[in-house]
Amino acid sequence: MRQPGTASDQEKLIRRLNEAEVEANMISNRWVYDNSVCKRHGLTRREVEVLTWVAGGKSNTEIGLILGTSPRTVGKHLEHIFEKLGVETRTAAAVRALALTSSQ
Repeated sequence: MRQPGTASDQEKLIRRLNEAEVEANMISNRWVYDNSVCKRHGLTRREVEVLTWVAGGKSNTEIGLILGTSPRTVGKHLEHIFEKLGVETRTAAAVRALALTSSQ
């Protein structure tokens, strides 16, 4: 039995997921509303959305559900993102996105 006032593992996980979504929304807002970042790297609005969710720790399946598309389509967007940002992994793309938004 857990003590009153302590969060269960499930509650902690939900809190962390909510924090990740808030962070992803903040990144998205910075990217989408700063068109110069998007234009400079040739990213489409949809690629920015995918990259935002990747930076928030979402899987292709989760991103597909959020955006109403298939995981395979998300993977294709990621291929284009990797090429445009000059990276090879989703982690590198997320780090690059965070670096670009924080330098603006």
